[in-house]
Amino acid sequence: MMISRAHALQLLSLCDGEEIWSIEYCRSQSVPERWVRELRNGYESGFADPTQTIYYDGRVVNQFEGVLAVDIAVRVAAILGVDVTRIAGHHLSREGIVRAIREQVEEG
Repeated sequence: MMISRAHALQLLSLCDGEEIWSIEYCRSQSVPERWVRELRNGYESGFADPTQTIYYDGRVVNQFEGVLAVDIAVRVAAILGVDVTRIAGHHLSREGIVRAIREQVEEG
């Protein structure tokens, strides 16, 4: 699925790597519906570590259905010609993957 370069860059600028985008947010940002269908998943909060807790509208939620921002970034990277396989092999965190994708895009 092709989207314009401008739209791809706009989506990439919104990705932080750690967020889970709600289905509504994906649609409001014009994430291709096919991506939403393929990438959506259910997630559960973990309460042993604050980084595992999911918040929505400023409240803690036990379960949440959405799309990982890093997955959006990976789809965008493929459209922009970035070698995501190499990046994923070198970066362990989702945030690191998104940062590396942005760096590759900027280096062009």
